[in-house]
Amino acid sequence: MFYRKNGRANDGKTGKIKDLCGILLIASSITHVIQLFFVGFEWHDIGAAFIGSLYGILGILLIMYRTSKVITMIGILYPTFGGMLGLYRLINIEIAVHGTINWFIVWHVAVDIVVVLICIHSFLKIRK
Repeated sequence: MFYRKNGRANDGKTGKIKDLCGILLIASSITHVIQLFFVGFEWHDIGAAFIGSLYGILGILLIMYRTSKVITMIGILYPTFGGMLGLYRLINIEIAVHGTINWFIVWHVAVDIVVVLICIHSFLKIRK
Protein backbone atom coordinates (compact mmCIF):
# COMPACT_ATOMS: atom_id res chain seq x y z
CA MET A 1 0.00 0.00 0.00
CA PHE A 2 2.71 2.49 1.02
CA TYR A 3 6.22 2.43 -0.37
CA ARG A 4 9.21 4.64 0.11
CA LYS A 5 10.73 6.58 -2.72
CA ASN A 6 13.53 9.04 -1.98
CA GLY A 7 12.86 8.72 1.74
CA ARG A 8 9.24 9.89 1.53
CA ALA A 9 6.15 7.82 1.88
CA ASN A 10 4.09 7.76 -1.26
CA ASP A 11 0.46 7.39 -0.33
CA GLY A 12 -1.30 8.70 -3.42
CA LYS A 13 -4.15 11.18 -3.22
CA THR A 14 -4.17 11.28 0.59
CA GLY A 15 -0.54 12.38 0.55
CA LYS A 16 -1.13 15.08 -2.05
CA ILE A 17 -4.09 16.48 -0.15
CA LYS A 18 -2.03 16.41 3.04
CA ASP A 19 0.63 18.42 1.21
CA LEU A 20 -2.12 20.96 0.54
CA CYS A 21 -2.76 21.04 4.29
CA GLY A 22 0.89 21.75 4.90
CA ILE A 23 0.98 24.52 2.31
CA LEU A 24 -2.19 26.11 3.75
CA LEU A 25 -0.71 26.02 7.26
CA ILE A 26 2.54 27.58 6.08
CA ALA A 27 0.58 30.34 4.28
CA SER A 28 -1.54 30.85 7.39
CA SER A 29 1.61 31.10 9.49
CA ILE A 30 2.94 33.84 7.25
CA THR A 31 -0.32 35.81 7.27
CA HIS A 32 -0.60 35.49 11.06
CA VAL A 33 2.62 37.46 11.36
CA ILE A 34 1.96 39.85 8.47
CA GLN A 35 -1.42 40.84 9.92
CA LEU A 36 0.37 42.73 12.70
CA PHE A 37 1.48 45.35 10.19
CA PHE A 38 -2.09 45.84 8.96
CA VAL A 39 -4.21 45.62 12.11
CA GLY A 40 -1.80 46.75 14.80
CA PHE A 41 0.00 45.36 17.80
CA GLU A 42 -2.75 44.86 20.36
CA TRP A 43 -2.30 42.03 22.87
CA HIS A 44 -4.66 39.67 21.08
CA ASP A 45 -3.01 40.33 17.71
CA ILE A 46 0.45 39.55 19.11
CA GLY A 47 -0.88 36.38 20.77
CA ALA A 48 -2.50 35.25 17.52
CA ALA A 49 0.70 35.95 15.59
CA PHE A 50 2.72 33.86 18.04
CA ILE A 51 0.28 30.94 18.05
CA GLY A 52 -0.16 31.19 14.28
CA SER A 53 3.57 31.27 13.61
CA LEU A 54 3.75 27.71 14.95
CA TYR A 55 1.43 26.66 12.12
CA GLY A 56 4.42 26.86 9.80
CA ILE A 57 6.24 24.18 11.76
CA LEU A 58 3.13 22.00 11.77
CA GLY A 59 2.73 22.52 8.02
CA ILE A 60 6.29 21.39 7.36
CA LEU A 61 5.81 18.35 9.62
CA LEU A 62 2.59 17.38 7.82
CA ILE A 63 4.42 17.48 4.49
CA MET A 64 7.46 15.59 5.76
CA TYR A 65 5.63 12.92 7.78
CA ARG A 66 2.47 12.27 5.80
CA THR A 67 1.74 8.88 7.34
CA SER A 68 2.44 9.79 10.98
CA LYS A 69 -0.61 9.33 13.18
CA VAL A 70 0.84 11.61 15.87
CA ILE A 71 1.51 14.51 13.48
CA THR A 72 -1.91 14.02 11.89
CA MET A 73 -3.56 14.12 15.34
CA ILE A 74 -1.68 17.34 16.14
CA GLY A 75 -2.92 18.59 12.75
CA ILE A 76 -6.45 17.96 14.00
CA LEU A 77 -6.16 19.34 17.54
CA TYR A 78 -3.96 22.44 17.15
CA PRO A 79 -5.97 24.06 14.32
CA THR A 80 -9.21 23.12 16.11
CA PHE A 81 -8.17 25.12 19.16
CA GLY A 82 -6.70 27.86 16.97
CA GLY A 83 -9.95 28.10 15.00
CA MET A 84 -12.03 28.29 18.18
CA LEU A 85 -9.79 31.04 19.56
CA GLY A 86 -9.98 32.84 16.20
CA LEU A 87 -13.78 32.73 16.19
CA TYR A 88 -13.85 33.99 19.78
CA ARG A 89 -11.48 36.80 18.84
CA LEU A 90 -13.50 37.71 15.74
CA ILE A 91 -16.87 37.81 17.49
CA ASN A 92 -15.97 39.14 20.94
CA ILE A 93 -13.14 41.53 20.15
CA GLU A 94 -13.21 42.59 16.51
CA ILE A 95 -16.97 42.74 15.91
CA ALA A 96 -18.24 43.50 19.44
CA VAL A 97 -15.57 46.01 20.47
CA HIS A 98 -14.25 47.50 17.23
CA GLY A 99 -17.35 46.97 15.09
CA THR A 100 -15.35 45.66 12.14
CA ILE A 101 -14.52 42.33 10.53
CA ASN A 102 -10.87 41.38 10.44
CA TRP A 103 -10.55 39.46 7.17
CA PHE A 104 -7.26 37.95 8.30
CA ILE A 105 -9.14 36.12 11.06
CA VAL A 106 -11.78 34.94 8.58
CA TRP A 107 -8.99 33.54 6.36
CA HIS A 108 -7.28 31.86 9.33
CA VAL A 109 -10.50 30.24 10.57
CA ALA A 110 -11.33 29.02 7.04
CA VAL A 111 -7.85 27.45 6.76
CA ASP A 112 -8.30 25.84 10.18
CA ILE A 113 -11.60 24.27 9.11
CA VAL A 114 -10.15 22.90 5.86
CA VAL A 115 -7.02 21.55 7.56
CA VAL A 116 -8.96 19.88 10.38
CA LEU A 117 -11.35 18.17 7.97
CA ILE A 118 -8.53 16.93 5.73
CA CYS A 119 -6.51 15.70 8.70
CA ILE A 120 -9.53 13.83 10.11
CA HIS A 121 -10.00 12.17 6.72
CA SER A 122 -6.30 11.33 6.53
CA PHE A 123 -6.25 9.99 10.10
CA LEU A 124 -9.11 7.64 9.36
CA LYS A 125 -7.33 6.42 6.22
CA ILE A 126 -4.06 5.88 8.11
CA ARG A 127 -5.86 3.81 10.77
CA LYS A 128 -7.05 1.26 8.19
